[in-house]
Amino acid sequence: MSDVELRKLKRKRTTERTKATQFTTAINESTENTPLDDYEHYRGRLQEMLDQLVRLDDAIQDLLEDHEYTVDMETCEEYIDSAKRAFLKADQEIGRRLDSSAANLRVPELSSAQMSARPTVTHSVKLPPIKLEPFAGDVETWARFWEQFKSSIDKDPTLSTMNKHVFLRGYLEGEPKMLVDGIAVTASAYEDTKKILHNRYGDKNRIIQAHLDYLEEVAPIRFASAEALNTTYIECNRHIQALRALGEDVKAYGRVLAPKILRAFPDDICRRWIIQVKREGHSEGDIIKLMEFLGEEVDGALTAQKIRGEALPASNFTPTAATLHVRSRPGSTS
Repeated sequence: MSDVELRKLKRKRTTERTKATQFTTAINESTENTPLDDYEHYRGRLQEMLDQLVRLDDAIQDLLEDHEYTVDMETCEEYIDSAKRAFLKADQEIGRRLDSSAANLRVPELSSAQMSARPTVTHSVKLPPIKLEPFAGDVETWARFWEQFKSSIDKDPTLSTMNKHVFLRGYLEGEPKMLVDGIAVTASAYEDTKKILHNRYGDKNRIIQAHLDYLEEVAPIRFASAEALNTTYIECNRHIQALRALGEDVKAYGRVLAPKILRAFPDDICRRWIIQVKREGHSEGDIIKLMEFLGEEVDGALTAQKIRGEALPASNFTPTAATLHVRSRPGSTS
């Protein structure tokens, strides 16, 4: 059985070596006139051949006798080294051309004579360039990133598909960069890269869950300064507004989220909220009314700080059980 399996593996390896040799030769014989897409294709296919050859070599050598192993290992190293050198050459040439392409996209500086020769258009308005922040994998920021990228680069008719792909990959960091790192930077692979990113980070359910996770785990305010109150309120309100923008009925989450948000604020604010809802006949879980109330409280704290001309002293606030134990269950009332 081992002999039959060994013969099959060797035949398959011979086929893969022939393919690898073809791509290696194609790279080594490439010139300045060779299209960038061809380099990308050769490199990608050669990488596949290398991975396959390594797996086949390991499988074959496990079945060889000791005296055959050494000879086979030397032959394998020759093929692998030759393919790796060709792969490195293609990689370097692709990098050089991409750098050159990016440099050519820069707006050239005009001399003073050229500037004076340009016609003056008094009725046009030059808009400032959009500053596009890199995307590092936060699903909450994907929609904003993609809308900005789409309007400034993806829908730009003056840019080639290849350059759009180059720019997109350049704006990725961390997890999303690694996610598409194996895809060749070619014009034909641009749509594949976009599809993978959209499937991973553009899933509406994942975005909704990310907003809910933040609101359920909102950190309690340790020191009730006006800045701390304002920061916590803004973050909570931002996530709630994002959920509403996604079409979610935030009132349906009120019974769960309202207590968790409220417990992040100082005890005196919690007490005033309870008094207000009882006086006005609202539900304690009305998250819309709660955010309106917290907004008024924060505005009051900021105004008071401005009147005094100094920050609220941290020593005025003593953390309560409701603030420190966000996930604790309320005790039964007698």
